[in-house]
Amino acid sequence: MLSNMLYSNIYDTLEQLVRLDMSNEAFLASLLFSAAGAFLLAHFTGAIGNLTLPLNFSALFIGTGLANILLDGIDIPAIQYEQEVMLYTLVGLILASFAMLWCIRPEHGR
Repeated sequence: MLSNMLYSNIYDTLEQLVRLDMSNEAFLASLLFSAAGAFLLAHFTGAIGNLTLPLNFSALFIGTGLANILLDGIDIPAIQYEQEVMLYTLVGLILASFAMLWCIRPEHGR
């Protein structure tokens, strides 16, 4: 019985730590804008082989997802919810694209 309580508490703790609540609108916006941004970012990150698009998409999707999850509690009274999702997605795209450009450091003389 004690072991069941221990496993239950560990499971509940992990569930609370890993729970990523994202609305359907935020998930769809993150997917669409990450895909479009990956194509645009591929032009600037240079050719790193077959991993260019998947790496860019992964970084942008993680950035947009984290921005939407972390900023979801902030309510901006002047705009509607869908516009908030778009704003948070753009913030995540900008931060993730700068991070990718900093990590990859594209060559300057193209």
